[in-house]
Amino acid sequence: MIVVAGHLAVNPEHRDAALAAIATGVAATRAEPGCVDYRFSPDLEDENRFNLIEQWESEEAMNEHLATPHLAEFMTAIVPCLLGAEIIRHDVSSSAPLF
Repeated sequence: MIVVAGHLAVNPEHRDAALAAIATGVAATRAEPGCVDYRFSPDLEDENRFNLIEQWESEEAMNEHLATPHLAEFMTAIVPCLLGAEIIRHDVSSSAPLF
């Protein structure tokens, strides 16, 4: 399994455009084969920070996602809205419930 985690820092002047891009991108991505989970969540302490968590069944599924037209459209829409971003990939060999 591949887990991608990170955050986007959005320029407050472009927050509405960022929200629209995120909503469109999330809906399309969740429908992809191999997508276990895909979420952007507003940060509780900073309304202009959006936290990201993705889970993919395989490298192949994630690579197919990275090549989709809707991701290219998302990137075109979101990049002008950003002040910064940090997104990190984690390769997970096993997982289990913590509680």
